[in-house]
Amino acid sequence: MRTTGYGMHPEQIAGLLAAAGDAAIVLTYAEDRAFADVSLNRFASVNSTRLDWQGVEVLERSEEFDGDGLREMVRRYGDEGELVVVFWGDQVVPTVALETEAVAAHAEMVVGSCYECWLYFTDGHVLIEFQDGEGFVAARVPN
Repeated sequence: MRTTGYGMHPEQIAGLLAAAGDAAIVLTYAEDRAFADVSLNRFASVNSTRLDWQGVEVLERSEEFDGDGLREMVRRYGDEGELVVVFWGDQVVPTVALETEAVAAHAEMVVGSCYECWLYFTDGHVLIEFQDGEGFVAARVPN
């Protein structure tokens, strides 16, 4: 099993982890890969980190790229109590899982912690991509 480098720098999201407390679950490498297989890995990519939205059901595009923009989208696509898996653009930062309410409450910390991240809504099978300075895209995860 290849784990080299995964999750070695949780300090990059320390503020989020501290604010969320017990509501935040830091995923192991195996858990990260399992959730990626049912979400991120079902999309093609453009360049190395951007997802290719051609041929998938795009639900919404937003030019906002701040906590308020993320909070609105999380509330639109996440159900109460739904688990949201947050993948960071850098694998040295561990993937975390939070309930929808915690993601909405700490949306500024989520977007402030990275230049890019992806949020996978485990019940609704929706993925939101965040690219700093560009905004958000929400899409239905392909089967």
